[in-house]
Amino acid sequence: MANSATYIPTAEAAFIAGLSDRDMNRVIDERIVPDSLFRSEKGRQFARLAAGFARFYFGTEGQFAASLRKQIVGELTIRVEHSRQKLSIFSMDNVAKDFDWTVTVPHARIDVSAFIHDAIECVHQVEKADSLVHIDSAIMNGMPVFWGTRVPIDTITASLDKGIDKERLISSYPFLTDEHIEAARTYAKIHPKRGRPRRLSEVNPTWKVKTVRVVRATKA
Repeated sequence: MANSATYIPTAEAAFIAGLSDRDMNRVIDERIVPDSLFRSEKGRQFARLAAGFARFYFGTEGQFAASLRKQIVGELTIRVEHSRQKLSIFSMDNVAKDFDWTVTVPHARIDVSAFIHDAIECVHQVEKADSLVHIDSAIMNGMPVFWGTRVPIDTITASLDKGIDKERLISSYPFLTDEHIEAARTYAKIHPKRGRPRRLSEVNPTWKVKTVRVVRATKA
């Protein structure tokens, strides 16, 4: 389990929230969650609870006004901060099942628990990925590999993306299970590569790049 004091980077928070990195950054830019749920000293980092609240905030966009959603998040954060379980809830680690995730507003009682539980399931996926994937500078030049092997996770995900049959991969790597495959995909999402900028044609293959030739009249 993660250390209860850990704040996580944007990509991991976005995975837990089921959002894009852009929307996860909006959580800070638009002050969707209280300041105690994120840090910005050395890059943006979020308490895992912030991801759970972001899942609620964006998931109910068509039901409640932004001001009401922020009010609900604020009230629940205060409740958590006054709870003996504060650290475990901030990290979404061993959250008590009887914690009250409801907020009463005029004419309604809003229950956020489903969004929190979905986020916790994603936290479990992250922890499973971290338990099955390993990085060691002495192994494959520090590439992420499956624990106890020298098999890079990229080898498996790239093969699957190219349409190579899973059974064929398992015949080549007998240790491979569905859990390993899911862990590889999750790990790749929460630890995105920082490579060269992609061309527009790679981002949007259907776009056509037009070349415009400018002809200037010569002076007489």
